[in-house]
Amino acid sequence: MLIRELNVKEDIILGLEAMGFTEFTPIQERVIMPIIAGQDVIGQAHTGTGKTAAFAIPVLNNLDLSIDKPQCLILCPTRELAVQVRKEIKTISKFMNVTSTAVYGGAPIVDQIKKIKKGSQIIVGTPGRTIDLINRRVLKFDHIKTLVLDEADEMLKMGFKEDIDEILQNANEDIQTLLFSATIPKNVLNIKEKYQKNPVFVKTVSDEITSDTINQSYYVVKHQNKIEALARIIDIYAPKLALVFCNTKNKVDEVAEKMIEKGYNCDKIHGDIKQSTRMEVLNKFNNGIINLLIATDVAARGLDIKHVEAVINYDVPDKEDYYVHRIGRTGRAGTQGYSFTLSSSKEMDKIQNIERFTKKEINKRNVPTAEKVLEVKKSKIAKEIMKTIEMEDLSDMKQMANELYSSDYDAEDVIAALLKMNYDFKVASDVTDLNEHIGKRNKVASRVYGDKRSSNEKRSFGDSSMQDRYYIGVGKKDKVKPSDILGAVAGESGIPGDSVAKIDIYETFSFFNVAPEHRKAVLANMKNVRIKGRTVSAELTKKRK
Repeated sequence: MLIRELNVKEDIILGLEAMGFTEFTPIQERVIMPIIAGQDVIGQAHTGTGKTAAFAIPVLNNLDLSIDKPQCLILCPTRELAVQVRKEIKTISKFMNVTSTAVYGGAPIVDQIKKIKKGSQIIVGTPGRTIDLINRRVLKFDHIKTLVLDEADEMLKMGFKEDIDEILQNANEDIQTLLFSATIPKNVLNIKEKYQKNPVFVKTVSDEITSDTINQSYYVVKHQNKIEALARIIDIYAPKLALVFCNTKNKVDEVAEKMIEKGYNCDKIHGDIKQSTRMEVLNKFNNGIINLLIATDVAARGLDIKHVEAVINYDVPDKEDYYVHRIGRTGRAGTQGYSFTLSSSKEMDKIQNIERFTKKEINKRNVPTAEKVLEVKKSKIAKEIMKTIEMEDLSDMKQMANELYSSDYDAEDVIAALLKMNYDFKVASDVTDLNEHIGKRNKVASRVYGDKRSSNEKRSFGDSSMQDRYYIGVGKKDKVKPSDILGAVAGESGIPGDSVAKIDIYETFSFFNVAPEHRKAVLANMKNVRIKGRTVSAELTKKRK
């Protein structure tokens, strides 16, 4: 449907045209009119399909511009998404006299209170800060007629269920509730049953979990070779924008530091980085000032980062749906995208779990050799030089070129010197083959890892009498697997996965072994970590007799 075929206010059409809109996406086309008509809606669509405009257009159309009080409340899982949603609303309403405010933690609440009191018709906020403003009686539901839950599944995964319940219980009984989500799990349906009135259900996602436009690959590499493998993949594919995901904040810091040392144009975001800095980094990435962004899942969740050509999983995600969300950042709007996953042999069970979950095979590939990387670099440089000769005006350089050519050096020497001065022809690692070759024993282990054998038989390698034994309060009732504990211990503590052994899982608790040299790292980092939705800490047990 073309945008001018929709019966909405002319000022909204002008705003959309200024943004370059010509026609609506499927989710927009199917939900806008029901929302304008005042119906409750559940919209299931992936991030990047125009969900924000799908609810922003009808919300803006239904505003009473004579009232400068909050008329719509939009809840988002993260600060970044709240800022982004408010920014898109502001852009769409460019030709309207509409005021909107984003409210979130990590920023002074006093400033946000002033903006609301001054007059704000749309509030976009995170659940925690929204409740603060409700409790302070700054945000009132007197005129709020529409409440939007954006990325509802993510909010519930992040533990905001009680906050959402509290907010919805404060709302008026006749409030219009719009629920947008990439997936519709049981807890999202519970919200529908409890708070919505005969909602219109619109689903625009296909039954396939991952898009056919994403070329998925994985590499089996040892933990200590991952940085070099990452560098070689970037050198070979040269994506204009690439997202690199790590499982922990510490790993994000480590990878970003090492890639900057190698000369890559990158930056990082995670939960410990202050809000203003994170937004600055995201703006630089979206504008191409940096082309490599290292991030945790939580920091990047819900962000509509456009034109990402490649997603690289530096760590294999602990949960299969995290993998789907990560790689869904690329291959959008029918364009070709790439996902690369760096896996150690110990993480092969996770790769197989992802394949089962997505019902798609992930291609195994070998990390390019140093010679191949160098060959590709030289080829690209040669193409850049030829393009410059064909496209650029070189007249101001030719006199200097003639002077150099007329000196004691021939043209070959001059060109070679310029290449030497301006290009790096080194491949940083002495390791020729970065691939971890899985032997017969490991292949068998990876196939049966997580099978129906008792957990006492799993990961019992090495002399357990020489290892530290740890207790952790998560077990079978939490549906925890050995890979969940392995990933958490190795990821949070920054130790190799093969240092974690003899994982024994019982009904309400588990044990695992780690070599004594990693004791300090485990005790320092395995505090209040989340495994399968539970916050737990590892405790060193007494030596068994």
